[in-house]
Amino acid sequence: MLRWFHFLAVALWAVPGFTAPAEAVSAEAPVSESPAALDAARLAATLATLTPEQWAALPPELRDELQALWGPAWVWGATIHVGAEWRDNVLLSPVSSTDHTLLRARLESYLWRRPVGAWEWLGFLNGDVGRLLDPLPELAGEQEWFAHGEGRWTPRPGWRIGLTAQSYYQDHVFDLSATETERLVARMRVRGARAGMDLTVPLPRSLAWVAGAKAHRSDYADFAEDFTEEEGHTTLRWRSDRGEGGSLEANLGWSERRRTHPDRNAYTAGGRPLPGTQLEFRINEVRLETTLIRGVWTGSLAIVGLSNRDLASGYFNYAEQGVQLTLERATPDWRVAVEAGGSRSRYDVQTVGIGFAPPLRRRDHRELLLRAERVLNPRWTLFAEASEERSRENEAGGTYRARRLAFGVSRTWEPSAP
Repeated sequence: MLRWFHFLAVALWAVPGFTAPAEAVSAEAPVSESPAALDAARLAATLATLTPEQWAALPPELRDELQALWGPAWVWGATIHVGAEWRDNVLLSPVSSTDHTLLRARLESYLWRRPVGAWEWLGFLNGDVGRLLDPLPELAGEQEWFAHGEGRWTPRPGWRIGLTAQSYYQDHVFDLSATETERLVARMRVRGARAGMDLTVPLPRSLAWVAGAKAHRSDYADFAEDFTEEEGHTTLRWRSDRGEGGSLEANLGWSERRRTHPDRNAYTAGGRPLPGTQLEFRINEVRLETTLIRGVWTGSLAIVGLSNRDLASGYFNYAEQGVQLTLERATPDWRVAVEAGGSRSRYDVQTVGIGFAPPLRRRDHRELLLRAERVLNPRWTLFAEASEERSRENEAGGTYRARRLAFGVSRTWEPSAP
């Protein structure tokens, strides 16, 4: 369950062209230059400081000129990726794997409301649908959808309160072995929703403090894996902008989640269900992330430490350490990226094998992704991907490898982009 949760947490795709306007809102409004001399970002920052009453007080001719320079109130864009994909292990089997080809279509879209006074609104809708050319009895295809809506209130530069709502649906093969007494890999359908609030407070020396809370509910079809979850989190951010020389950002975050499975029992230390109980987890996570941008290069490193504790006998207790590295080179014609990550989970109570002193359960997970994009023009892009995923346990039957090759074409629409 936790491995899927991490995948989902990282499944929120970034949308090009969105970050710059959001940062512009937090900039100080210029006071010595006329609107005609402002670039789009500084103009957005200036207009964002006006309240509705101040905007209405401007002469109509000036409002029309500013609106024409600023562009439409709503900015939207979408990209559709269409291609073919080859996999050698779609069912994540540890003993038998066969080659399969999928046709895949992926949607990435966003809608952004330019700041009005201290408020701005944004949303994402992303989808990914794949179909096997030679369907299996247990799997004909897979899909996932993710919707995100957010309202941001910026009462003064650097200060922000964000309200978020998210919904998702997934239908594909999951590996939920991380918190199971036995290996559970199967096709599952799951839907869920999250809602949360974040507060950002600026601090001296280019620092900012972020704190927030979330509520999460997830429902599985045909499996007793449903859960509800409450989360509190805080992050200390530091950013150094060096203009054209690049930027460096570092985030140190901590979170605690309380997860309850209403349809599952807690377990004894010997691995037997406790009738009349509910399985509950407390999950603490510490994450350090750094991102360096220098010219055409972008590099990021994330180091994660996680502690999972069940609130009964401790049978599901484990600690996990992980690392994720990304390196990207982007030019007007080419974008090339490499992503590599891995994690190790060590269980406190669960053992594998038989005997007087069987070893404690241990699990390693590795992922590698290579992606190349050839930009033909602002609308059309060719892409190719290759990835490999490995999961290895010291328990028989807990090891598998899955490889993937994909290629296709992307089409982008941004008719209202600034």
